Amino acid sequence: GHLIPPPGKRGCADEHWTAEEHERFLVGLSTHGRQWVEVAKVVGTKTNKQVQRHAQSYFKRLQREGKGHLIPPPGKRGCADEHWTAEEHERFLV
Repeated sequence: GHLIPPPGKRGCADEHWTAEEHERFLVGLSTHGRQWVEVAKVVGTKTNKQVQRHAQSYFKRLQREGKGHLIPPPGKRGCADEHWTAEEHERFLV
């Protein structure tokens, strides 16, 4: 088979994100910031490149929705004590 996706098809079928994967992505992002390898470990089912692409799409969506202030700045490493509250998680899921 071909390794290049057919025209009009972006990425691979396994790049679809379930609600559970996105939830783990949010946990990883709150804990590790933009350390994609570490976030991917939290997600568990995606590569660091897939996580990075998902983050870019997610950040663009937040910008469109006027929630750009929720995007961690480049270089943010995150800390274990920077977990999001349940209210913050709810805002992301809306």
